[in-house]
Amino acid sequence: MFPSAMPVTEKFRQAKNAGFEAIELRFGEEISPSLSADEVKRLGDAAQQTGIQIASMWMGGAFRANPINSPDPAVRAKSLDGLKQGLEFARHLNCGATLLYLCRLGDGPKFLFGYQDTWDRVSAELPKAIPWAEEAKVCLTPENVWNKFLLSPVEMRNFIDQFHSPWIQSHFDVGNVMQYGYPQDWILTLGPRIKRVHLKDYKLSTRYEQGQFADLLQGDVDWKAVMAAFVKVGYRGFMSPEISHDPNDPDKPRKVSEAFDKILAMA
Repeated sequence: MFPSAMPVTEKFRQAKNAGFEAIELRFGEEISPSLSADEVKRLGDAAQQTGIQIASMWMGGAFRANPINSPDPAVRAKSLDGLKQGLEFARHLNCGATLLYLCRLGDGPKFLFGYQDTWDRVSAELPKAIPWAEEAKVCLTPENVWNKFLLSPVEMRNFIDQFHSPWIQSHFDVGNVMQYGYPQDWILTLGPRIKRVHLKDYKLSTRYEQGQFADLLQGDVDWKAVMAAFVKVGYRGFMSPEISHDPNDPDKPRKVSEAFDKILAMA
């Protein structure tokens, strides 16, 4: 939601001023892998001094460069190395969760990795990170993203449950399921497995082609039903917007915060 060149500490300040209690950071973006442990700790201290918490840290970049569903064991090992460093950084930031964009089955129309192969490889590799997550006290939370993998709430639930670990749970994105499902159904199916939440809105097409993401309260998400579902499953974690920066609207963070308040008031 903020300009990419804006210093991280300024993002903390502006998020706080807009009314947010927490912010998400991206490993490979705001948090460079080249940072030292002390530098990461100082960022964590700066957030605390600003009165802002780190809700979660995105771990997409580490997997994009080295897909964890690659048929090459060396590539999968590099992916886990990146995840291990991300967990260490998350611990220094006092951040309780990492958002995992685990893998993709292809690149646009180009097919790369089979669905069953992806399931098998990720299921074999991810348990290796559980001891690191437990030591760091940071939960691993795969998100439902547009990667053509884990496309239903039942599948996501089964994927998580196979690990039998409290350190692998779910990061749930409300808007991402609208094209092929209903967020309230996902929430009720995943239940207590949900540890972090993205609130996004989505406007469905009146025909069968893909719709488009929309500003909060401007799409087709049934927010009353969504909030009722969160209440029913007892969700008590962070909820974060995933909104792109708009250089033509410097007041966008405040507007998003106000829309957030209206949605939360429906609970």
